[in-house]
Amino acid sequence: MSIIDTVILSLLDSNTHETHLSSGLNWGQRKNREPNQAYIPVPAKVVRTGFFPPGGKHFEVLTDDSEYLILRLEQDNDKAITTPENNSILGKYFRNRLGLNTGEFVTREHLEKYGRTDVTFYKTSNGEYLLDFSKPSN
Repeated sequence: MSIIDTVILSLLDSNTHETHLSSGLNWGQRKNREPNQAYIPVPAKVVRTGFFPPGGKHFEVLTDDSEYLILRLEQDNDKAITTPENNSILGKYFRNRLGLNTGEFVTREHLEKYGRTDVTFYKTSNGEYLLDFSKPSN
C-alpha cells in the first residue's frame, strides 16, 4: 500500500481564521442540537478534484490513533465531511483528541494548544483513506 494523494483541510473558518461559531467542529452548538455534532469543512476546489467519493457515498477511514470512521460528503455542493451514522461521532472524536469535555465549544486556542488547526487525509493505492490528526513532533 502506498500513498497516492494527500489533502489538508483546515478546521478554521477561512474568513475569520477562528473556529466556526455554529458549523464545522461546532455544528451542534445551535439551539436544539446535540452539542457534539460536527463536520470537517471541504473547500469547493478540493471537492472538484474528486479526491473523496461523490456526495452521499460512504467511505472508510482509519485514523492515526487507530480509530475507524465511516464518513461521507454531504450538504450543499458536498462542502462537509460527516459521520452519517450520527454526526456527534465526529465531534466526540475531535473533542476527545483535544482533551475537551463532551459537548464543549471548540476554540482556535484549543486547536493551537493541541498543535494542529487542520487534518490531513491520505488516499492509498488500494483506495483506503487515512486521517492524520496527530500532534506535531518536537
